[in-house]
Formats: sequence, structure tokens, C-alpha cells
Amino acid sequence: MLRCGHKQTGLRYLWLALFSVVLGMALSVAMRVQMARAGSSPASEHYAVVTLLHGSLMVFFVLTSAPQFGFGYFFLPLQIGANEMALPLLSGLSFWLTLAALVGIAGSSLLPLRLGMEVWLFAVICFCFAAILSSVNFCTTVTDARTYGMTLTRLPLTVWAWYVTAVLSLLIFGILLAACALLTSDWFFGTQFFAGGQVHSNVALAALWQRWFWFFAQAEVYAAMLPCFGIVSHLIATFARRPVFAERAAVLALCGVGVVGFCVWGLHMFSSALNPYSPLVFAQLAGSLGIPASVLLASWLLTLWGSEVRLTTAMLFAVGFISLFLTGGLSGLFLASRDVAVAAASTDFVTGHFHLVMGVAATFAILGALFFWFPKLFGRPMNETLGKTHFWITFAGVYCIFMPMHWLGLLDRARGGVPGVSAGGAARTFITTAAMITIAAQVIFLVNFLSSVWRKEPSTNRNPWHATTLEWFLPSPVPADDFGNRPPCIYRSAYMYGERLGGLDFLPQHVSPEQLAKLR
Repeated sequence: MLRCGHKQTGLRYLWLALFSVVLGMALSVAMRVQMARAGSSPASEHYAVVTLLHGSLMVFFVLTSAPQFGFGYFFLPLQIGANEMALPLLSGLSFWLTLAALVGIAGSSLLPLRLGMEVWLFAVICFCFAAILSSVNFCTTVTDARTYGMTLTRLPLTVWAWYVTAVLSLLIFGILLAACALLTSDWFFGTQFFAGGQVHSNVALAALWQRWFWFFAQAEVYAAMLPCFGIVSHLIATFARRPVFAERAAVLALCGVGVVGFCVWGLHMFSSALNPYSPLVFAQLAGSLGIPASVLLASWLLTLWGSEVRLTTAMLFAVGFISLFLTGGLSGLFLASRDVAVAAASTDFVTGHFHLVMGVAATFAILGALFFWFPKLFGRPMNETLGKTHFWITFAGVYCIFMPMHWLGLLDRARGGVPGVSAGGAARTFITTAAMITIAAQVIFLVNFLSSVWRKEPSTNRNPWHATTLEWFLPSPVPADDFGNRPPCIYRSAYMYGERLGGLDFLPQHVSPEQLAKLR
């Protein structure tokens, strides 16, 4: 029951993420309706519970689980030429712990406040255990299970991204797990790690808890984004038919994002009881994230430059990710400096920035990966016409939702925190309308996804995108034993595109020089 194959585990994570995103979107509709009725910041216990549930579902079970655990479990062994994860028992155990966490977090919203808080906390502990087990599994697999010739310099960028994310997750989820354990001890055993007295008196040392929490929360943004960086790099190279520009620099940039992202834990704690010089240090660290991010952006753009781009649905979502990441990153400059953050930041501004960078951009990368790997997951492609229609409505919709939020945030701050009745009210109505249309457009995706899954006819083309990595040279769907008793040998990089093999413009990783000579 616990020991299951990597493909089964990956599919389970993807189905769990799909359920979570549907539930999360339903909650976002409820939140927008409540905000439209009560104003910009409704003050009610019910609204706070819905907000917590929406954030928990999207961060833990969509943005973290889908790109890292869903696609990672399914494709990481295939891309490195392994038949299974190094520790298959941990694969099944991590999924069932994640499912228990989902049930606990969703159920906590239906319970009385105190009991709901306890259940939510235990659910987060379950998710932390699951993430740590998965991270150990990923690190061990990449280190020990690579096939012959698959050196570190020949790893696809997706594998590098999953590997770096696993290392980062070991650190941040370990810290969150420790913080939750200490909080549980305060709650049930009367200790005083985060409390100045009994927890029941609600006298909490909030700053101490915040420091522990932000060790996780700030780096979690990059734990969700790093797999997306790898996926986007992979898609751009595949559909631009070009090798990744400065591939090794892109790998170092992925590592740099992970390292620096973990070190900026105090970025959002400028007003708490830290050393007076801490804001300067964290602001400099946050600003230094622009260096590896710029390297990745340059790699993407220069890979696209002068190429013959194939605008499939997957490629559209990859390009959309770049647009959203760049737009959200520019707004993040306002929040990297203490003085500017105090002047510009408000609830609307931060919400718009956060959703553009982490929420929507990561979702675009997940959707791009799903359209790209769908033939390998289910044996047939998704409908491209429906996919492109879904992309353009969603792409326009998210800009109509979150860009006005930046404007509202600056407007509210400029007016001393009192939102304008006419302009603010009209803008909020526009945002609500755009949100409803964008969420309704997701029905197109669900119809496309479910009809493609249930469609009976299998695809006869095992490599429809003419990709070079190993998973595309296995039958679709992938056999139970993957490569069987004959693991492939690797001879070259993962991104060998150009006029190299007869009439084809790509060179697979596993084709030997002798085979290549015969084919030529």
C-alpha cells in the first residue's frame, strides 16, 4: 500500500493538486464576493478562515506539490535513466501523509475555532514530514540512480531544478516542522517557547514565532518557483529548437536563487524587534536575487532570439510565465527596500505582487508542463485549440485582476490609508468582474483535460514535440518497468537541437556515435 511506483505517485500528486486548485478557486470566488459586499478588507472570523484555507491549499497542495512532487516523481527517474526512485517506500508514504494533510487542513475550516486551529497545525506537521521524505528521496535518486554517462553536466535543467528545490525543502520544511513542534508543545504542555505565559491567555511572543515562520515562508516562494524555472527553460529550448543559452550559467543561477532565497528570511520583518542594521542586510540580499534571476531571464530571451518558435499551448504558457515573472519582479523592487516598502506597500499591493510572481506565474508553468507532458502521462495529447483559447483568456484576465491591485495599493497609501470611494470602488468592481470571467474560463481547461483523459484512442507518436530527453523515447503511456533491464547510456547534453540527424533537427541523448554515423 505504501510502496508504489514513481509514476503512480506522481499521478496521485497531480490529481490531488487538481482537486486543490478547483477548491481554491471556489474559495477565491467566495472571497471576492465578500470583499465586494464589505469593502477592501472584510473583518470577520469566517472570512479569515476562508482566506487561510485558500492560502494553505494553493501554497501547499498546488504550488509546492504539483511542480515538485507531481511532475518530479513521474519524470525525474525517466530523465536520468532510472527505473524507480531510490527509496520507493518513501514515495508512497509521502503521498499518504500529504493526503492526510489535505484532509486535515480542509476539515479544520468546518470545526470550532480552537479545535480547527489544532487540526490545522497537525495537518501542517504531516505535510512537513511528507515534504522532507520526498526531498530525501529526490536527493538520493539524483545522486545515486543516474544511468551510465548521465554526468551532472548532462542533466536536464528540470532535474537540476528538482534537485536544488529538494535541498532547499530539506532546510525550510525542517525549520517549519521544528517551529510547529514547539508551538504544539506550548499549546498542549504549557511550555513557553512562543508564549509569555499560558497559551490560553493569548499572550504570544509574536516576533519570535514570526522569525521561525519566515525562515520557511520567504524561501517557500523560491521552493515553488525553482521547479517552474527548470520547466520553463526546458520548454523554451524544446519549442525554440535551440540549445539553452549559457546552460551552465543557468544551472548556477538556479543554485543561486535557492541559496540567496533562503537567506532573505527577514525581508518582511523590518518593523519587528530586529537589529537596526538588519533591514539593510536583508534588503541587500533581496536585491542580490536579481542577479541569478537576470541570468535566467537572459538565458530564456537569448534562447528565443532568432529562433523559429513553435507556438504550441505549452510554449504560450512558458512565454506567459516569463511575462508574469518579469512584471511581478519589477513590482517586487518596491518591497525590497525598507523605506520604499513602508511608503508603497499595502494589502492590495502585496496581494497583487504575490499573486503575479508566485501564484499565477507558477500556475502558468504548471499548465505548460501539463500540456507538454500530457501525451507521456496519459498516452494522448490535449486539444491545442481549446488550450490556446484557455491561455489567452487567462493571460488577459490575470493582468486585469492583479495589475489594478498595484494601483489600488499605491492609491490607498497616497491617501493616508483611506481608499477613494469612487476610483477605488470602480476598480474593485472591475477586478471582481475580471476574476469571475477568468475563473469561468478555467472550465475550458477542465473540459479539455477531462475529455483528453477519457478519450480512448491512443497516440501513435511517442515523441510529438521532437524532444531530446529520455522520457520521450519510451512508449506512451510509459511501461511499468520503464527502461527494463537495459538502462540507456548517455552521450551528450539534454538540448542538442539543429540540423544534426538526417531530416530531423534534434539529437537524442542516448544515440551513440556509432548509431549516429549509420543514421547520417
